[in-house]
Amino acid sequence: MDKEELLRRYAAGERDFSGIKMGNADFRQIDLSGADLREINLSRASLSRVNLSGANLSGANLSRANLSNIRFIGDLRNVILERADLREANLSEVDLSGANLRGANLQDAFLFGTGLIEANLEGANLEKTNLVEANLEGALVKGSSIYEASIEDRFDIVDGIFVPRREPLW
Repeated sequence: MDKEELLRRYAAGERDFSGIKMGNADFRQIDLSGADLREINLSRASLSRVNLSGANLSGANLSRANLSNIRFIGDLRNVILERADLREANLSEVDLSGANLRGANLQDAFLFGTGLIEANLEGANLEKTNLVEANLEGALVKGSSIYEASIEDRFDIVDGIFVPRREPLW
């Protein structure tokens, strides 16, 4: 399936595009809200300003995909990205609050300023991930690898959950 066929079928009301391969595709500024994109291969795809609100991306391959500026059309709050391959993805300033990223591979991803409030990152690979200025409050990271990740010292991990660091009272 090519991009034009996918868009034609989406416009006709179809929402199940699970398992298709669309690597290197340019999906900038399109609406795929509510689409079933499970196991889809969007590696190296340009998804800048795409609307994926309510989409199911469970098991999707988004390696080296560009997801920058997605917040201008919609957001990825509560999106399912379980086991998704997001290596080297640019998720800068995207709102992933409440998202399910359990087991996702975010190695070398750029999450500068990303909202990850109460996101499930359990078992995720966050090695060498840039999380500077990300809001990690309440994010579950139990079993995650954070080796060489850039994380500000304003958070502590307590029982596998990021909590804001409290300043001493003295």
